Amino acid sequence: MGLSKSNPATHSVKLLVSSSSGRVPWRVLSGLTLGGGVVLMAVVILSGAKLIVDPHSPNWLKQAFPGLANNFEAVPQTSAEILAEMKSQGITPGEPIAWPRVDQPQAWFYPILSTDDRSITELWVYRVQGDQLQRVDQVAIRPLKESFITNPLVGSASQVVSIESDATLTSVKLMPIKSADVPWLLLEGQGRYGNTVIRYGQILSYQPSSQRIHRLLNWSSPAGKLPQLQTAETGDQLLIDQTVGLRPSFLLYQIISNDPPRLQEVSLYQSVYASDVATSLYEKALQLAQGAVWSHSLQMMQSAKVELGPDWSPAAQNQLHLIGLHAKRTQEQTKQTWSSQQQHIWAYLIDGQWEQALTILESNPELYGATLKRLETDFDALWRSVTVHLQVHPKDVASQIWGTLLVTARQSPEVGKDWLMKKAPGKITLERLQALGRSPLESAGETITSGKNLGQAGTQAASAPLAAATHPGRYLGLVGQATAVVAPEVGWLRSQSLPTPLPGQTWYHIDIQLLQDSAGWGRPPNTITAANFWAESLSLRRQLQLFNGHLPVAGLTVHGVKTMGSGLALLAIGPKLESGTEPQNAGPVLVTTGHGLQWLPTLPWQATPPVASLPNAISAQANAGETTAQTMASPADPIPDAITLMVHTIGSQLGLTPGQMSELYPHLQYASLDLMGDPTAEKLFHLGSHVPPGLAIAPGKTMIFSGAGELLYSDVGQQQSLLALAAKSADRPATLLVEQAGRYTLTGL
Repeated sequence: MGLSKSNPATHSVKLLVSSSSGRVPWRVLSGLTLGGGVVLMAVVILSGAKLIVDPHSPNWLKQAFPGLANNFEAVPQTSAEILAEMKSQGITPGEPIAWPRVDQPQAWFYPILSTDDRSITELWVYRVQGDQLQRVDQVAIRPLKESFITNPLVGSASQVVSIESDATLTSVKLMPIKSADVPWLLLEGQGRYGNTVIRYGQILSYQPSSQRIHRLLNWSSPAGKLPQLQTAETGDQLLIDQTVGLRPSFLLYQIISNDPPRLQEVSLYQSVYASDVATSLYEKALQLAQGAVWSHSLQMMQSAKVELGPDWSPAAQNQLHLIGLHAKRTQEQTKQTWSSQQQHIWAYLIDGQWEQALTILESNPELYGATLKRLETDFDALWRSVTVHLQVHPKDVASQIWGTLLVTARQSPEVGKDWLMKKAPGKITLERLQALGRSPLESAGETITSGKNLGQAGTQAASAPLAAATHPGRYLGLVGQATAVVAPEVGWLRSQSLPTPLPGQTWYHIDIQLLQDSAGWGRPPNTITAANFWAESLSLRRQLQLFNGHLPVAGLTVHGVKTMGSGLALLAIGPKLESGTEPQNAGPVLVTTGHGLQWLPTLPWQATPPVASLPNAISAQANAGETTAQTMASPADPIPDAITLMVHTIGSQLGLTPGQMSELYPHLQYASLDLMGDPTAEKLFHLGSHVPPGLAIAPGKTMIFSGAGELLYSDVGQQQSLLALAAKSADRPATLLVEQAGRYTLTGL
């Protein structure tokens, strides 16, 4: 009975819950709706107020309701009123541009110029309303980074040091676009970087519907060409020519009609097909294109188009078109009439026609040395082309030989031969390689058939020995790199029978890297032969010194000479250096005549000049801005802050705080020398061996400044070190002898 009495209460609870869950909360919903409307209205009011106060600021109303937003734009004016307003505000306008024509304009574009260098800083846009103009947009024109502008030069012989300075834009004009009834604006600037004049700029588009300017692309052309609009099978395209020298380089963009329009780059580094559709021909064609083997890539891609048939896509057609642009240029160059066979060889190499290039070299053995020098200069791009071609055709004889020559030019004949043997070359490859560059003189002088035999009996007579030199000769100084060898390899021309080294002596192979004559220091001439050098180098050969570090340890006796792929080499006998290694495993050491060079340890180093309150002075110098920079620019004035400027630059180069620089400064080696021949002496700072260890700075780096504080040379952060100075002459500044990865080079200030 008690249980049955509780049932109604339970049922009542169920009814109450069911009734409550089915009721719609209208009051809550209406409250939320009203609140949301209030918030939305507040946002609209605030955005509208901002639009009225500053009609040119970014505003979502201008994007959502362009027609409404135009009612809040600037007051319409005549062109005369616009110019008067600009003049009153100190604004300098450039020549205005009408779109589409002056007699029927829909919009005007006013470039705004800086007052100092007349570069474009802004672009103001006006829509036409009857006989008046109303400003609807203005955009800041940002300068381009010079590191972006010079990027196409990377990897070429024209490469320059990457810098982060700004490059301004100085002109603007309309570009005709057929794919859409909208104007494109081309901004341009020019600058010289090294020996190359580069044109660069930006491309903007203007959308009449939204009355807004949009940035589409930054561009750079070492070829000095403006961006070109062209029509292809797949639609309108934009072409950027980034060719450097004979090596073509194009960027291609498909124009995608949109609001605003879009540029889609055509890439040769990505397949446009899934793996189950792409063919071997297509993949190999892309691979060859990535290695810049253009003609062969074009042939394969055309075959792939036939093979794919209905699966051939517009994206693949764009890749074919881009490859064809490169191949057309390289093929034209091979058919051109060149002033020298050397240029013809290079045109064939750039096109990937390895056999044709090799045939010319085989017919002109006198070009062998100059060709190896050119291979060393343009190593990176050609190495990529040769190795990619060998991946597609691993047994190709001509490309195997060019690969060997590239390694020989960059390193040595021995390393080149080792590289070739790993490719399992055939007999024809070895015979053609062995015959390259052998002149009649060298063939007559080459009676050494085995280094091993020579080491045991070094008295074999040469069939065509070199005549003994009787006068001092043209060459006065030499810088080279000596490598100890157990016995000489073949190919040396010599004036007498080769002796056997005495106990404690060894043979040295000397790679000549720099020569000095009456005109100064430089690379060995391309045209010099082994016999001519021997006749013109008697005085030089008698003064050769073997160095240990930067100190001469002994003289060398020269017994032979021969031409190498990268120049000249000498064969000499000298003492073994106490290196703890066998001669064939010892690293290269410096060889020079010693005179004519002032070695770094022998410079007149002295204590660094005192600078009061060094950290404060550096901080003040860093914040001084343009006024201080202008003060430093006058070389006639002693400039009391010049040393402070140098110290600040040293700290920046080393990444040190003012406090750390204050700790380092007393430990720097300092010298004041006249290196340029101008009224003020140059200042040298060197990180010696006593650098405070807590700063974690590697010693051995040098910085050279002008008397006014301008940085002329620094090897901080570089894979090089300053070794010595060649004295200045009446018409030439001092020259720096620099070591780079075990090799030596000269550089000017």
